[in-house]
Amino acid sequence: MVLWSCERSSQVMDESTVNGKPKCQRLHKGKDAGIDKINRLPEAILEHILSFLPTVDAVKTSVLCKKWQYLWTSIPNVEFEEDSSSKRELFMNSVERVLLLRGCSHIRRFYIACNVFDDAYRVNLWVSAAVQQNVEECSLCLSGIKGPFALPHCLFISTSLTNLELYVAGALKLPSKIDLPNLKYLILMKIKFLDERSTEQLLSCPALQELFVEDCNWSHLRAVTIFTPMLKSLTIRDKDRHRVGCQVMICANNLESIYCKSAFVNDYCLRESCSLMEAVIDVAEFPLSRSREAAYRISKLLQGMRSVKSLELSSKTIEVLTSADEIYIHLLVFGNLRSLNLGRLDLKCGAVWGLLHHSPHLEMLEFREMIGLTSDDVENSSLLNPTPGCFASHLKQIKIDDFITSFEMIRVVKVLLEHAVVLETLTICSTGNPAEPEMEKVFREELLKLPCGSKGCQIILS
Repeated sequence: MVLWSCERSSQVMDESTVNGKPKCQRLHKGKDAGIDKINRLPEAILEHILSFLPTVDAVKTSVLCKKWQYLWTSIPNVEFEEDSSSKRELFMNSVERVLLLRGCSHIRRFYIACNVFDDAYRVNLWVSAAVQQNVEECSLCLSGIKGPFALPHCLFISTSLTNLELYVAGALKLPSKIDLPNLKYLILMKIKFLDERSTEQLLSCPALQELFVEDCNWSHLRAVTIFTPMLKSLTIRDKDRHRVGCQVMICANNLESIYCKSAFVNDYCLRESCSLMEAVIDVAEFPLSRSREAAYRISKLLQGMRSVKSLELSSKTIEVLTSADEIYIHLLVFGNLRSLNLGRLDLKCGAVWGLLHHSPHLEMLEFREMIGLTSDDVENSSLLNPTPGCFASHLKQIKIDDFITSFEMIRVVKVLLEHAVVLETLTICSTGNPAEPEMEKVFREELLKLPCGSKGCQIILS
């Protein structure tokens, strides 16, 4: 047994040695060969690989070997985010070291998220350095601001800037002259605007195509005009945090899409755009005492949307409009409207009826929540009198989401089917009741037996 063990040991030693070199040396050599293959790649490819790493990690590659020492300085993105675990001075020094060692290398994207505190001067030096290196996309997320904060003027006259994102938790003092000829994408969040003229200039850049304004404070402004002939997409989100609003006139002849979720403290007015494809109006929470004021402001905004092809009004919007039913008298004709999405179809709401009667070419009607009718309403034979013109000529699809099956709601569907005489498809997405599967089955059978005013109508249950 001892002899066998020695022979086996000798065999293992022979297998682990080739040309007199231990196996561990061969593995080490293979690893070095792999590194050499990476090092032999063109610098442009190595820089492209590094561009996918966070800036902090890309800088760490400088210790790999001499070739990599300054390779990271050519990557196009500079991104730093201060977190709660960061030592502030170390973070600040790291940003400055990176910008210094980069020299004049072009910056495609510059992203900084940090607290400003008493270091406004240093933060502005970083922004200025990025602008000097012809930054194309600049994203600043700045908190901890004391008093009105001013970013360097060079940022607002950059000819290379195409994307600008500003999250400034405080008052932003804009320069008196703003000239961003190539800016196409603008996001503004949490900003307190201080001056009407400079705000108008920032929101009216000549090449701007997408504008996103969220939770900004307009209370220091009385009236602002957004004049952007190239604008295609506009998103506005605000809350009822300020009792004083601003009149905002939107002039965008080529606007294709608008989304507005607002407490309507601000009075938004849209000059009609013949290019408008889709529009969404939602209402943020606000005191009930402001319902009628908000309703009239929504109505005014709707007037500028009368060329839209697809319109969505949330349940809250319908609820607010119901507080001023006389509004429907002032509605103009929505001659291009093909698709109408109502959060809740309240057939007693004057504004809803006004929309249906003023949308002669409506083809698709969808509502995502419960139908706003009681069983007594359904028994009222005059409920759908007069029938909207689109029901008799163009309405081809009706879709009901979150349909709670009950005999009252089945009667509602029956009324709709009787009046939609050219309807092709009725789609009902039922929430169902897992606890009562037999009753659910009865409801489904009743729905499928409903008479249709349109001979070719198909009822789809899901």
